[in-house]
Amino acid sequence: MLTALIGLGIFGTILLFMYACATAYRLFVPRGVDRAVERIQDWSSPMETASLEIVRKESLSEIPWLNDLLKRARKLQAFRLLHQQADCRMPLGMFVLGAVGLALSGLLLALSMRQTIVLALLLAVLLGAIPYFYLLWRKNQRLAMFERQLPEALELVSRALRAGHAFSVGLKMVGEEAADPIGKEFRRVFDEVSMGVALPQALENMAHRIDSVDLRFFITSVLVQRETGGNLAEIIDSLAGLIRQRFELQLRVKALSAEGRMSAVVLVGLPIVVGLALFKINPDYMGLLFTDPMGQKLFSVGSIMMVVGAVVMKRMVAIKV
Repeated sequence: MLTALIGLGIFGTILLFMYACATAYRLFVPRGVDRAVERIQDWSSPMETASLEIVRKESLSEIPWLNDLLKRARKLQAFRLLHQQADCRMPLGMFVLGAVGLALSGLLLALSMRQTIVLALLLAVLLGAIPYFYLLWRKNQRLAMFERQLPEALELVSRALRAGHAFSVGLKMVGEEAADPIGKEFRRVFDEVSMGVALPQALENMAHRIDSVDLRFFITSVLVQRETGGNLAEIIDSLAGLIRQRFELQLRVKALSAEGRMSAVVLVGLPIVVGLALFKINPDYMGLLFTDPMGQKLFSVGSIMMVVGAVVMKRMVAIKV
């Protein structure tokens, strides 16, 4: 039974690897002249031209059944939103299949080493969560860059308004002159407005893609000003100054909490370093944690407690401003 499971896991891993290679090839290798000619012929066809719609179609996977499944699955909506906020070029289906393949590989690896089912499930969860944490890291990096660029972008919009331009022209200027990710997002808002989407809806779409409190303040200020009137340029200038003050306060809080964050790193990393050192010095002594049933239980409980402790310490030093 165990041999059959290992064989099935190896077969599934090979299939996932082949799919990942094919997807990477389609993403990074040019389509070629034949593909370009085919697209030009499709666009110039009268029947195709009559059926074109100004709709942004989202492809979650190049596998048809997986694409339909991801669109219908409600439990994967949070993962789908995270993928959208991370602005990753790879399709969502590749991350889902990768998570399943890593979890299955971890489970079979632990079972082949004759570990307990608890440790096997723990390893499967940890490996299966790697794609999720990668998207989360990518989203946080993109959000941090967006928030650093936001004050300058707001000041550019304010200067455009003071020069007599429309608000949409200010969005266009930011999209053309600012770097990504804020340039890409503002340019997308301007494109949606140019295509006929209402400005409030286009701004709400951007807020859905960028989970930023400062951006929410900006959008709320614009929408309220459209309803009540007022000097939008002064409002945007005040908001840009407020965001800069929040950044200064965040840097002060980060400096004051540096000791707590360093203590958390030491407390989490010290058991791992000491365990690896002892395993290097005396493998038989540390090997009991993986071969003896009691050692396996202690290792599982200790790993879970370390993860919980790391999460608690991170929450303690993460002060929101």
